[in-house]
Amino acid sequence: MEAKEYYRFLLQRYGAGIATPAEEEELFAELGKQSDDAEWVAMLNELHAHTDADPQYDPAEYEPVLQSILQHGNAVRVRPIRRMRRWVAAAAAALLLMAAGSYWLLPTRTSSPATPVVVGADVQPGKNGAVLTLANGQQVVLDNRDDGLISSAQGTQVILKNGQVEYQPSGTGAPESNTLHTPRGRKFRMQLPDGTLVWLNAASALTFPTAFTGTERKVELTGEAYFEVTKGKTPFVVTLSNKTSVTVLGTHFNVSAYADDPGISTTLLEGAVRVNVPEHPSVLKPGQQLLFDKGAGTVALHHHVDTAAVMAWKNGVLNFQDKKLTTVIAMIARWYDIEVTYTTTPPDITFVGEIGSDVNLSSVLTFLKESGVAFRLENRTLIIGKQ
Repeated sequence: MEAKEYYRFLLQRYGAGIATPAEEEELFAELGKQSDDAEWVAMLNELHAHTDADPQYDPAEYEPVLQSILQHGNAVRVRPIRRMRRWVAAAAAALLLMAAGSYWLLPTRTSSPATPVVVGADVQPGKNGAVLTLANGQQVVLDNRDDGLISSAQGTQVILKNGQVEYQPSGTGAPESNTLHTPRGRKFRMQLPDGTLVWLNAASALTFPTAFTGTERKVELTGEAYFEVTKGKTPFVVTLSNKTSVTVLGTHFNVSAYADDPGISTTLLEGAVRVNVPEHPSVLKPGQQLLFDKGAGTVALHHHVDTAAVMAWKNGVLNFQDKKLTTVIAMIARWYDIEVTYTTTPPDITFVGEIGSDVNLSSVLTFLKESGVAFRLENRTLIIGKQ
């Protein structure tokens, strides 16, 4: 993607009030490098050109937002204008197109109504939440639960603090096995007994002991998780399906191992990891990603991976960059907890772009509509194919 198009995209997200802190930092870091604001003004005016024909559009409402952007160095901020939010959000929602014509699109206004894509009530986005299963089989729903003690058994206290599950072992009692499960439409964060931090994506589960003993710190993962492993004398091992595991001493990495995905990916952000794939063990360096094809049993090592895109889910963004339609649909289904039905063979489409994960499903479906995918949403079932 060309730099100008990328910063146009960041401007859209900022104007719509949906830019992440990292995106705002990147946007204004670039602004600070500009010796002349004329180029940025021209870019904003270009984005607004199509609003001139709108009888409800008032140029005076656009001016405060422009001034907020240009005067950011003086910490001048204004609340995004409602009408500006409307068109910017629409523009941001149209950024995903087929790779066959990979480019960024700003929608043009039309007097005819848009084709309905939602039948029934819209679907709300996912949120923080999980279910903790204790060793005795008791299940604790963590959605909207107040901070405090969850359990105390075998010398280990389990507490909820600031929306995070924490394990505090006392060193007495035999370790027990617990499982933290995020249903579809949920994600959650926890701290393991050794201090390791784990973020679980939707439709994932992590099984772990209430205290780490022996020659390794071993956990079992299904789905996707990001780990910030505390350094220790014993290796930290994440076991996955297909006899695959990841071994580290102290590092930051992301693992995606959904059962319905064709492959398992391990992406290293910091430190070093060894991915133990049958017949293909590999040691990764920061910025590398190992993809294991479960069907073919082959591996592919990618260098200089866009780690920000890999970690988008953790930072409140649905990133569809370079992903196939079926992968995008799977992501949507997990986060919005919907069912998916294909009436025809899925078209071979590769997407570009991203959108905040805090928007309703109808906004995300605009991406599919702009890419030419035929579909309809009936209640909580997304039906893809000729209608």
